[in-house]
Amino acid sequence: MNAPRAFWRFSDIFEVTLWCIQDLMNPKKSSSSSEEKYRVLPEVISKENPDLVIAVGTAGYPTTSNANGCIVIGSNFLLYNGHPNNCDSNLNHQDIGKLLSSNINNELFNVFSKDFISDIESKLLKVPNNPTNPTLLASVENAALSNINVTDYTEYGTIDSPGVDAKGVEYYYQVENKLPLTSIETTHGVIKISTDNPIIFMSAIADRLGYFDKEATPGQNYIASFNSGIVLGKLICSLKKLADSGFDFKKQN
Repeated sequence: MNAPRAFWRFSDIFEVTLWCIQDLMNPKKSSSSSEEKYRVLPEVISKENPDLVIAVGTAGYPTTSNANGCIVIGSNFLLYNGHPNNCDSNLNHQDIGKLLSSNINNELFNVFSKDFISDIESKLLKVPNNPTNPTLLASVENAALSNINVTDYTEYGTIDSPGVDAKGVEYYYQVENKLPLTSIETTHGVIKISTDNPIIFMSAIADRLGYFDKEATPGQNYIASFNSGIVLGKLICSLKKLADSGFDFKKQN
């Protein structure tokens, strides 16, 4: 399906399209294939040529601290090759293993005011597995770790047998020791390397580091995703106001 899931035209200068990456992928390929995601993404984003890209998806938290159900927003990315030479996904790119710094106008994050967050918190739902009081954690400094080329979920690891997720977190802190790592998933970074346009990520936290197999159930992912939809809806309204004011989403020198 080579079309967006939804399209909104708010005005002549503000439009939003919502894409599902899996719709674009070859159904004969693994839905977890980083290589296949990167094959289809650059062309679509290039045709859209958006002023802002928002990468949205479920994710894990990079520690055993509980943030299940929370939404994390940030603008820095790092891709870690969790399974080199995987025959089902062998994405190679010159930016893998590097911190990809924010290219967004920092003032965008001013929309996440105390009132914004308070209103959001009143609408977020608790997840069923190890729930906490969900909130929005938004900062231009937040970073997302994308463990790529992993097509077997058992490789992510558990609390008793650390796997790719733990190795990715360890690698991140070898590369970067200032910007906070706030989510682990598989796709935000692939979207990042698919475009030079301004981009932020929105991670719906479903599980803690080492607890993917116990906490990231379908129901858990559904409610975490629901919460990201609540945040995204309010954010879009705020972005429209910025666009109407002539806001430039690109990072300012």
